[in-house]
Amino acid sequence: MSNIELKDKNTNLTISEIEKQDCIDLFENPYLTTVNPEMLKTIKDRLPEFHRVKLIIGHSTSQTSYSLQTMNMISDSPYSRLKQCMAQISKKLAGLREAHFKMERLKLYIADLKTKSGKSYEIALADKETEAMMIQTSMENSIREIGMFQDMYDQIKLNNNIPDNWSEKDYEQSEIENMIRSSFRIAIQDVSNYDRVSRAAVEYWEQLGIHPQVGTKYVFEYMRQINEMIESGEEVTIVNMYNFLDKMVERFKDEYKIALKRMGLNEIGSERFMAEGQTKPR
Repeated sequence: MSNIELKDKNTNLTISEIEKQDCIDLFENPYLTTVNPEMLKTIKDRLPEFHRVKLIIGHSTSQTSYSLQTMNMISDSPYSRLKQCMAQISKKLAGLREAHFKMERLKLYIADLKTKSGKSYEIALADKETEAMMIQTSMENSIREIGMFQDMYDQIKLNNNIPDNWSEKDYEQSEIENMIRSSFRIAIQDVSNYDRVSRAAVEYWEQLGIHPQVGTKYVFEYMRQINEMIESGEEVTIVNMYNFLDKMVERFKDEYKIALKRMGLNEIGSERFMAEGQTKPR
């Protein structure tokens, strides 16, 4: 192969000779019957752009989707968001570790193939070199995604005044409020779609010590108020729902203790067995 490189003038990213060869070799198939030479040329001429973009955004999920959907950033607990960041980083690191050792094994195999001669070895070498390049691209994407989640983690911590050494106790103390908001959010979705509260929301409330009929009453009152505002031309935004969820936390934040008492528990989990660390002042 020659040492020709394709560069994008804006990003200065290089398409390797191996990937450039994809534009040629993969389409030199003598058994093609429904694809004519003009079609092949059109496709091959545009493949370099595919390889360039794959280097830039080769990951399957966008950062926007991670932030607002995959990461479940709609969760009302900043500690839950931090936990999600850590889970995603852990997942990416595991994949990166696996790819690293696969790459190391490929390097040894490629080095061995280079010592041999013959057409079959040349084909195997080209195959493994291409595979190595694909793995390298995947590794680079994973590394950038790890950095993205680290940035998200730092921003969430900073904007919520969370100390660097936050503990499991901090996380657990935030869970009741998070669960109350989640339960009422589910109920709002139920009423919006089916004009009734689902069994899932009722069970969620019971687990939190909230009487289902009382919870249902608050949700329908909220929906009625919002509908009246819309009909009268008042501005309604998602902030209205956030405020409602905050009110539900204030109203029901201690109800879980009733559920605990019925189960014969004095506390959630066991505080003395929670991981230690600096806790946020309360």
